[in-house]
Amino acid sequence: MKKVYLLLFLALSALALNACTDDSTSNRLEQEEMAQILADIHIDEAIIQNMHLGNSDTALVLYHELSKQTLKKRGLDSTQVAKSLGSYVKDPADFVKLYTRVNEIIEERQKKAAAKKPVAEKP
Repeated sequence: MKKVYLLLFLALSALALNACTDDSTSNRLEQEEMAQILADIHIDEAIIQNMHLGNSDTALVLYHELSKQTLKKRGLDSTQVAKSLGSYVKDPADFVKLYTRVNEIIEERQKKAAAKKPVAEKP
């Protein structure tokens, strides 16, 4: 449930930031790059959620730190990502394509991770 609220918050934040600016779709990140970033962020969220931290403040701080690392690794800042997400939100068809790709990326990464896990032998 927290994930849904976080996604809603991100989408609304991006929309609000974008409404205050005069950016067009020409300034947004390419779909594949944006999808990779969002997949990283959603995987970070899942990792934190699976930690079952007792304190939601701790989870939020950890999430922000992981997000910063993800964006730093890609040479981006949160403003660029928020503006790009806002641009995608304004165009529902592009937004659906973006999240379809995000889901594909996450599924691909799950399959790779499952393939790397050693299979335990039964005695």
